[in-house]
Amino acid sequence: MLPIASYESSSDSESEDEVHGSRSTAMPALPSFLSSTSSPRDNPTEHRGRVRKQPHMENSWATYVYLEVPVNDEIQRIIDHITDYDDVHPIIDEEEKRLHISLSRCIYLKHHQLEPFVQSIRDHVNSSNMTLAFALISILTNDERTRSFITAEVGAGYDKLIDILGYVDSVMNIFRQPVFYKPPRFHASIAWALKPEPLEKAIGTIPEDYVDDLTEITFTIASMVVKMGNRIVRIPFNKDV
Repeated sequence: MLPIASYESSSDSESEDEVHGSRSTAMPALPSFLSSTSSPRDNPTEHRGRVRKQPHMENSWATYVYLEVPVNDEIQRIIDHITDYDDVHPIIDEEEKRLHISLSRCIYLKHHQLEPFVQSIRDHVNSSNMTLAFALISILTNDERTRSFITAEVGAGYDKLIDILGYVDSVMNIFRQPVFYKPPRFHASIAWALKPEPLEKAIGTIPEDYVDDLTEITFTIASMVVKMGNRIVRIPFNKDV
């Protein structure tokens, strides 16, 4: 096991939590990040003990920006391995089989702000298609210590993500919303637990060749995603940039 590194980072697509603290395996640590969605009545027993920290408010749309990465065979093999352990749950879209790499905190917009926000993202994000690859597997825990996550962190493509993040942050400034955590540590969450101990046990048994195989795979990203409540808008990158 590599030493523990402390930082902030994001969680999964269905409930964004501010998280820090990590345990990593395979590859050195990179130089942080995210927040939460809302529910009218939160019942932890219906969500495997998860507790949402943002209370429901009328006309308040949980909004965030992210990239999608397909769950390929290499990622699925790691997910299958770690979720064999008790109290470790996968984070995947069962229909689309995609993971999320966040480019914003979860913010809350009014209904009349949604279309202008999406248009501003379209106008400001100036990027071509990009490729990225994961570099290591880490454990993150949210600020409230209510959830922990196993994540795959981005290595190759990190600098390009920094450029794209600059465009997204500029839109956040226009809408007077908080920008992303600095320095960012881009990752996709692949599993979660209420406490870090089950994840520490699981991550310590991942075969090295599983992680090696994952780090050799590159992903081509052609668009970014803005999610506003249940509404999803995909914004293609400009291939000519």
